[in-house]
Amino acid sequence: MTHGRNKGDYSHLDYPCYEIVSDDDIQQGDILENCPVLILPSELSLSSSNTRTSPYEIPWEGRDVIVLSQSCDMVKGREKIPEVLLCCLWKKSDIKEGQMSSNDDWNKARKGAMPGFHVLDRCDLEGFKRDFSVVDFRRVHSLPLDFVRNVPGELGERIRLLSPYREHLSQAFARFFMRVGLPVDIPEF
Repeated sequence: MTHGRNKGDYSHLDYPCYEIVSDDDIQQGDILENCPVLILPSELSLSSSNTRTSPYEIPWEGRDVIVLSQSCDMVKGREKIPEVLLCCLWKKSDIKEGQMSSNDDWNKARKGAMPGFHVLDRCDLEGFKRDFSVVDFRRVHSLPLDFVRNVPGELGERIRLLSPYREHLSQAFARFFMRVGLPVDIPEF
């Protein structure tokens, strides 16, 4: 006789993925929609004598991002980092072509077979409905912690990925960055 539920018996009500937050307490898993990130122009040159002294206009664009820095490193008054690590977050409905445009790609990423991507469930919270999303570990940004703390104040409420989904994301990010390519592969058996 088995006690409890089978794995398939659980629902999003039992294990919600997201919560709505509105303070300036930044935590790992916070989703910042339309957050300004800097995009350095490819023609920027360190060899130019005027580059470091002349004002240089740096373009930026608003992107949906998710906080990947550890929450414990961003506690007010006990900060251990000056900048917050962020990764781009793309909605499934916004990807029309290229990588991650097919359901096959989404299923591979969902299963962990595409280490550069991590799939997040859709959000059904009232006022914050969001399609399935993919975190793109290949597009990493960092912004000053104080700046990131001000973004929610300007944006208002936001959603935060809850545990254990937040730790699952962090683990996937670590797996992506800890990969080691060998110079010679072990031959097939």
